Amino acid sequence: MRSDYQTLTAVERASLALRELYERLGYRKYRMGQFEEYSLYMDNKNFLSSERVISFTDLDGRLLALRPDVTLSIVRHASEQPHAAERLYYTESVYRPSAEGHAFKEISQMGIEVLGEIDRYAMTEVTLLAAQSLCAFGPKGLLELSDLRFAVGLFDALGLKDGLRVQALDALGQKNRPALETVARAAGLGTEDAAALCALVELYGPWQPTLARARALCRGETMAAAIEELASVCAAAAQGDNQLAIDLSLVGHTDYYNGLLLRGYLEGLPRAVLVGGRYDRILKKLGKAGGGIGFALDLSEISRLPEQKDDAALDLLVQYTEDADPAVVARAVAGAARQGLRVRALRQEEDPGERCWKDALLISGAGVQRGDGC
Repeated sequence: MRSDYQTLTAVERASLALRELYERLGYRKYRMGQFEEYSLYMDNKNFLSSERVISFTDLDGRLLALRPDVTLSIVRHASEQPHAAERLYYTESVYRPSAEGHAFKEISQMGIEVLGEIDRYAMTEVTLLAAQSLCAFGPKGLLELSDLRFAVGLFDALGLKDGLRVQALDALGQKNRPALETVARAAGLGTEDAAALCALVELYGPWQPTLARARALCRGETMAAAIEELASVCAAAAQGDNQLAIDLSLVGHTDYYNGLLLRGYLEGLPRAVLVGGRYDRILKKLGKAGGGIGFALDLSEISRLPEQKDDAALDLLVQYTEDADPAVVARAVAGAARQGLRVRALRQEEDPGERCWKDALLISGAGVQRGDGC
């Protein structure tokens, strides 16, 4: 008998497997409503990728919004003083402006969040789950890691402030070395300091040699702590088929994140399908104790991957003539379904289109005849 999972898409099957994985490790499914109070997002708009939010007035007069971010909602409803770290996972939709046009789009997400006391093991566990989550959707996934403290620590050491710091962050996020050279000149940096700033865009590659190169740039305890933490997390998470890389030019949303950063990619898709990291600032802003770390998978983007099609889209095509007994057709369809087969009934003159099938039946007033596959 065929498993019912065979009727699901590859993304749906992988999502179910990940749900089982998360629950085995003690993560609890978090359920939330589609709407939040509009003020939550306006009071914390620095944490959002866009200030544009779909809002409406509820029947009781409250101003509500369609959720543009899951983490803010989870943190808002979390315990103020948790006795132990909360481990949560979710499958939800968010509503954000489209990058391709002037319209909002619904994005299906699946992710995990750990809230509370975040130690090095918690960071390792989230990183390992991020790598395993990518592997669930394809064998050629790549997880990139960074730590915002490394770049920020260098900016502090070089005395970059205000507008120059913003320019440096923008240039670094675009991997734009000429723009970093312009910042270095505007800041009056010497040759050695300018070279250190521009070297940030080149700190990318396999985690061990890249971290070795990064250590040579360390200036102060903050940068050194970031490198040592990355080394510890990578050593623990680099197991099995997990493909890890370091990209210290990855700076993310500096209002949102404050430490470890995660970006995941799948072959065949142009954009990151996994985004996450450490976000202690959100908890502090919302009056919660401890810190937070997690990631979100963009299931809508992953669904763009081409499906591997079976040799036949149907196991059985049941065709029937005008004089066929409907009860006989129904019994044939029900019997095939009980065996776990994919079955469809069509009138004999109806075009099955591009559907293919392994076996066929023709039911008429004279009885049942077996046909051939396509």
